[in-house]
Amino acid sequence: MKHIALIALGEKTSYFCRDQLHRLLGNRINISNYYAEGNLPQRIKADFAIFTSRLAYQKTHTHLSDGLPYMISRRSINYHEVDKLFELPAGTNVLLVNDCIQSANDTISLLQTLGIDHLNYYAYAPGMDDPKMAKVAVTPGESRFVPPSIEKIVDIKTRLLDITSLVEMLSRIGLLTYYADFLSAQYVRDIIQLIDKNQRYKNRAAQLEQELCRLEASRSQKTSDVNLQAVYHFDDIIGSAPALQSAIHIAKRFADSDSTVLIQAQSGTGKELMAQSIHNASERADGPFVAVNFAAITETLLDSELFGYVEGAFTGASRHGAIGLFEQANHGTIFLDEIGDASLSFQVKLLRVLQEREIRRVGSTVPIHIDVRIIAATNQDLKVLIRQGRFREDLYYRLNVLPLTLPPLAERKEDIPVLVAAFLKSFFLDMGASEMRDWIKEILPVFHQYSWPGNIRELQNVVEYLANVCDGRPRPDDLPSSFTATIASMRNRQGGETAGENLKKAVLQELAIAARIGKHLGRRSLARNLDVPESQIRHICQDLVKEGEITLKSGRGGIQLRRNWSEILDSRGDIARNQPLL
Repeated sequence: MKHIALIALGEKTSYFCRDQLHRLLGNRINISNYYAEGNLPQRIKADFAIFTSRLAYQKTHTHLSDGLPYMISRRSINYHEVDKLFELPAGTNVLLVNDCIQSANDTISLLQTLGIDHLNYYAYAPGMDDPKMAKVAVTPGESRFVPPSIEKIVDIKTRLLDITSLVEMLSRIGLLTYYADFLSAQYVRDIIQLIDKNQRYKNRAAQLEQELCRLEASRSQKTSDVNLQAVYHFDDIIGSAPALQSAIHIAKRFADSDSTVLIQAQSGTGKELMAQSIHNASERADGPFVAVNFAAITETLLDSELFGYVEGAFTGASRHGAIGLFEQANHGTIFLDEIGDASLSFQVKLLRVLQEREIRRVGSTVPIHIDVRIIAATNQDLKVLIRQGRFREDLYYRLNVLPLTLPPLAERKEDIPVLVAAFLKSFFLDMGASEMRDWIKEILPVFHQYSWPGNIRELQNVVEYLANVCDGRPRPDDLPSSFTATIASMRNRQGGETAGENLKKAVLQELAIAARIGKHLGRRSLARNLDVPESQIRHICQDLVKEGEITLKSGRGGIQLRRNWSEILDSRGDIARNQPLL
């Protein structure tokens, strides 16, 4: 039997949420409830812990046993009680009372999100001055904190654990499949009770039922690789670096057009975020946004995924056929990510779609007109792929109507502090500006030294790592091992060489060793031999070309030394082969 520890700030919330779990899950899960005000043991032992609020986590997480997995639950309003609020006249000033100001503000946000916004809410928690602006108090089960000056109390009962949090919890403990039908039945039963209780909800319930049917139909058509809604806007892009702001300015201009966009940028720089922002700022914002990653779909499935198929098109085809991603994106935008990975045979078909604005389903000869805007993206240099015969030049010019380049993190390091703050907030570590400066001050110099080959995605991973392993302010020694060389170069700057200089020497040494036996190496071989990203090898080679050390040859010529290999090998004592490289 699984054992769950439920941890709340107050006793009442602890028991209420425990009872909610018992009602939903029965006695097949052992639930222990704790609260910050009283019954916390020295060490909480369980299979999984769920905190009822971020504040409960902040006050009690040190009591968790080492390695105990946990989550912070989202909370929802007790829907059976909200009809009381409609009895209050519109424009009434009400005091929203809870055990802490954060919970009070959260409850106000939930009520307003539900559309219960005809009241003027004022957050109140213990310790605040006695309010004068309201004579009515609304509270989620915390009547004991209502100030004495209040004349009327409306208790909407303690907030529930949100159903999305319950699904996440069951998934993480491996019981979602077992409880899915039961949880759905409980949820539907609550909806039916609400419909019976108040006539005003019937029309809305019918709309929800239709929406659920639509979503279920969409899910059954295979949506695992497809996102039909763009959630990001330009305001979601974090950073003020000139290079980034320039890219955003250009992208906003592109949003006013319906022409094809080609985004070229390194991995982890936010290509899809930018594509979604362009879509949401365009006249197609109300239409679908369909994202497809060419690196994630096999060649054999590509035609049927993109163009759809008719009944009997191939063995195993659905009896009713299926629409493809281009049709799903009709009147919207299709985002073709990693376009450089598309095969040459598919590039021919894509070129025809761009020219004719028509597709044909697999197994059919009937053309289907589509009204779709195309945004393509790649982390590869398409001109290099063209020279290598791996990408069609005519397709490149069809895609490259509105070119957009995104800066790597290495070119916008001034944005690192605000990015770190945003990531910490997403990990439930919301800090003020002064706290943030204190948290990051010891590791910020290392962050500025690092080259960030994985860009923003790598920064997010590092911040998440530090948020999990550090109790207080992180130090350079707390960083993952990939930062070892940077830290060493900072500490030995006066007597040692930078990691970049070491890598240059290592590249020259590898080329010299290969030249001695009559071989030529390319960037991929160098990256594999030195165990560093190919993107770093590319930058190093560009520097070495400028310094006159090497020349770059196309085809099998690879990278060639300008000096004799013996000169380089004679001086190889300057660098140890096993020295860490970044």
